[in-house]
Amino acid sequence: MSRPVCLVSGSSSGIGTAVVAAFAANGYDVVVHYNSGSDPSDPRAHKSSGEERAAAVANKLRTEHGVEALSLGADLSQPEAPFDLVDRAYAHFGRLDTVVSNSGVTNYVRGADGQIARYRFTETPVDHLEQELDRVLSVNLKGAYRLCQRALKRMIEQAENERRAGQEVPHRSFLFIATVSDVAPDSTRIPYGVSKAGLNHVVLGAAFDAGQHNITVNALRPGVVETPLTSRPSGIVDPETDQQYTVAETYGLMAEGGSQALPRIGQPEDIAGAAFAFTQIPYMTGQLIAVDGGFTLINGFPNRELFLQEGMRRRQERKRGD
Repeated sequence: MSRPVCLVSGSSSGIGTAVVAAFAANGYDVVVHYNSGSDPSDPRAHKSSGEERAAAVANKLRTEHGVEALSLGADLSQPEAPFDLVDRAYAHFGRLDTVVSNSGVTNYVRGADGQIARYRFTETPVDHLEQELDRVLSVNLKGAYRLCQRALKRMIEQAENERRAGQEVPHRSFLFIATVSDVAPDSTRIPYGVSKAGLNHVVLGAAFDAGQHNITVNALRPGVVETPLTSRPSGIVDPETDQQYTVAETYGLMAEGGSQALPRIGQPEDIAGAAFAFTQIPYMTGQLIAVDGGFTLINGFPNRELFLQEGMRRRQERKRGD
């Protein structure tokens, strides 16, 4: 009997790499997806191409876990690409048991000076806003929506074939990697939150369609996680060094200052463990679950500046104590 198969979009780096590794470690054959399009506004300073990174991830998983790992590229901002990605994966393995939609981009795009531009909600120029909205909606919402459409179509086909053959229909699953930004707005990232919040309704609708075929659909909503995407400058300056903190460092300081229950930000492996667990629960569907260290539990986002300052104060106290 062949191994179960999991496709993880956006799995050549960051959270996606940790997620696809978790499935491989649990005996799944996997599809490592990378963005094959051009993205001049990507803030991550990758030193190799998506294709090269995905191939390296796939090779590592084959060596470490003895599974088959297929590397596939697709520009999910293009209308047909998500359908083609699913079809290629299905054609190669002849089955599809779990799909994790992880691909995502921030709304920040480069201005005329070539620098990443950040505007507050009421200050964003019309043309710039159109670029930001096009960027996030094409990948985060439309791309993920289409990926789910096609994946469920293939999973339903498998379920119907199994029923016709008199076989028991096994549990299959689709998981969106969404975000707590759906309820924790940042004035310069509202387009990003909008694109991800739209997935919440997709989860609810897809769960109804898929349930009768023993397919569950859920969303995992990470808080801030240390990845290449959060290694970009945050605009907050360290008063001691006069250097900008990264996004990860800024939220780490906020966490230390009390912005959430756990005094640290997440690691990709935190999300990967939850992602694998959520896809294995056959009686949970249509759920939007935060994995955020308690960030939304405390709901202190509007007071983030206070928590940031408190985190910086506590760090200075520890340094003096050392």
